Amino acid sequence: DHVNKKAKEDKSVKRYQALKRKPQTKAQARKNMMIYLKNVAGFKMDYFKGIFLMTYVQSLRNTLTQTWISCKRQRSRWMKRIVEHSRG
Repeated sequence: DHVNKKAKEDKSVKRYQALKRKPQTKAQARKNMMIYLKNVAGFKMDYFKGIFLMTYVQSLRNTLTQTWISCKRQRSRWMKRIVEHSRG
């Protein structure tokens, strides 16, 4: 009984329980998963750096492509308005 009571009062247990009550951010979840995989499965940190860099580059490429398409459409609209206005 004394051991169970001591475990319930342990500061690290209380800290862990408090952390589990709060929602994790994406960065915290990613960091925790990287640490878990490094410790359990033997992955190296360089492996993760490459993955996140590739994900970032793909995301940036998609964003730039969408921006370029949007600018092209906007330019097309402006050109139509100019032509219509010049015809009068």
